[in-house]
Amino acid sequence: MSNSTSDNAYQGIRQMFVRGEFQPGQRVSQSKLARQLGCSTVPVVEAMRRLESEGLLVKQARKMAKVRELSAADLEGLYLLREGLEAITSRLSAQRITDEQAAELQELSQVYESAWEAKRLEADADIAIHRHIGRCAGCPLLSDELERLMLIEHTAGRVVHDSSTRLGHAHIHRALVQAIIDRDADSAEYLMKKHIQNGYREAMREFANVR
Repeated sequence: MSNSTSDNAYQGIRQMFVRGEFQPGQRVSQSKLARQLGCSTVPVVEAMRRLESEGLLVKQARKMAKVRELSAADLEGLYLLREGLEAITSRLSAQRITDEQAAELQELSQVYESAWEAKRLEADADIAIHRHIGRCAGCPLLSDELERLMLIEHTAGRVVHDSSTRLGHAHIHRALVQAIIDRDADSAEYLMKKHIQNGYREAMREFANVR
């Protein structure tokens, strides 16, 4: 088996996670994935091992795996990690962002605002902003880890905000983006911390409601 075959299988399955094709707790079969990807089960096995190590899949018996479900303790850990990583990422972004990157961040912010004003779910626009801030930090290890954490959260199901919560998200997003564009590192770090802390409280309320 070539590395490229295994990598292709890994990327193919990971894109299924990105597209939201898996549900929390869903059982995943090696043979079914192989059929979907048009390859043998050998590269799929290696790809699933990598996805297990990333926390997206949980290994089960009989060549099966399960899409990870987040417990209350998992949510706490995920948001504590995000708070620490994204706070420093926002600071670095404010210090290192180029004019071109700032213009793109402003465009992404406008997409988010348009989704919010139209009362559409703005989760995808929200993720795009966080990804871009991660890239602007110029630290690939940080952005790769943030991408993994956001994918776990996305797969576990994102929270649908009520009107008051959505308003708060819109305001803090606007202020955060402006702080980074203004190269105000202290404000960017503070606002990102508040944003992630608010997200954690919201996620825990949603978690309690569905239990």
